[in-house]
Amino acid sequence: MRRVIILNMMSVKPVKRMIVLAMTLVLAACATPVPPANPMTNLPYTDDFSSPQSGWEQLNDLSADVKYDAGVLRITVKQENLTQWSVVGKRFKDATYEVDAKPVGGPTDNGFGIMFRVKDRKNFYHFEISSDGYWRAGIVQDGKWTNWDDWIQHPSIKTGGESNRLKVVMKAEKLTYYVNDQEVASREDKTFTEGDIGVLALTVIDAPGTDVAFDNASVTEAK
Repeated sequence: MRRVIILNMMSVKPVKRMIVLAMTLVLAACATPVPPANPMTNLPYTDDFSSPQSGWEQLNDLSADVKYDAGVLRITVKQENLTQWSVVGKRFKDATYEVDAKPVGGPTDNGFGIMFRVKDRKNFYHFEISSDGYWRAGIVQDGKWTNWDDWIQHPSIKTGGESNRLKVVMKAEKLTYYVNDQEVASREDKTFTEGDIGVLALTVIDAPGTDVAFDNASVTEAK
């Protein structure tokens, strides 16, 4: 437990008051060190979600379930117009991040995908597709969602309950998005240069129940 020392500054003579104040500031600085940033995660990084101890966030409440489930990471969004995600607590810079995503229930009017260069819950990039063949990508900055490309149809996206391989290549400010190894789009943005990775699933208005299983996550060198 941290001790708090209360000094009555008015009872100290003027010259000594400055000395005591300086010493108090030094002690306060020493008592609250700034935690170092997580080191960069070594590449390659892989996770097949076979171990519930591999570090991805889990959740169980009235709005959503996020859990390890028989070798996948499964996100079920129970409420309409809601986005739920999970991050792993790693740190990457320039790299290729990819993961398999397979809807296992819920409406086809949905959204699911990846998030990367995650600084915190209010700052990251995102890329997602839907079960009816659309995609979008954008940035979340200070909690504000901005979609650079908003729900555009693409033939590389497998519809219905089929699995899709989602990928982003991060090279400096250039971000290139792929679905099933086919390039969908690219964008240059230098807002975030490094950060965590995650997966997400979302529901739209009047369509709760998005249920998606993620598997075979990997982060390798960007080529």
